[in-house]
Amino acid sequence: MADSEYRSDGRPGTSADAGAVDLEAARASLATGRDCGGGDLAVSLVGRLFRLAPRLVELQDLGARQYGLGFARGRVLWALQESGPVLMRALSQQLGISPRTVTGLIDALEADGWVTRSPHPVDRRATIITLTAAAEATLVELRDSYQGLARDLLGDIDPGDLARCRAVIGTLEERLDDAVARRVKAFESAPGPQLNQENPRQ
Repeated sequence: MADSEYRSDGRPGTSADAGAVDLEAARASLATGRDCGGGDLAVSLVGRLFRLAPRLVELQDLGARQYGLGFARGRVLWALQESGPVLMRALSQQLGISPRTVTGLIDALEADGWVTRSPHPVDRRATIITLTAAAEATLVELRDSYQGLARDLLGDIDPGDLARCRAVIGTLEERLDDAVARRVKAFESAPGPQLNQENPRQ
């Protein structure tokens, strides 16, 4: 039996048991603020990521509360700042989302004064999306704040360490979906009490 198929107490178990142990260690780290990985550096690091995640979400929520911008709206605005005035269909392709979804986002942003629509000078079927002057000024302010936060957090760390950290985060991004899917599947197949799906707290 592979090492990964032994339970945390040293007794043989299944890969599902290992998945459950990993998840519970991460949850305990999040709840207590302490590393619960023992000598397992990987589990310790995942625990720290779980503790950081709510703080980062708070920053996103702060922007949403102050400016009325959620993640989806923010993506549209940053893409427009990078590209300049752009056709609606090109914006959809740039963001990798459906034209209908982009239209809904642009409707909301236009209503709140972030963007304007204008007809294409040649193609009557095409619409050009442009940031308003107020939106441009706000995005400059947000970018300055974002860059200031980055310098506060990381400015005195060796560039080589930062490069290695970025590489590791890139690897995490590439692996995350598949790894989570495997662990969720293993966790769901593990024996244990079945929750009432309609009233899980009962």
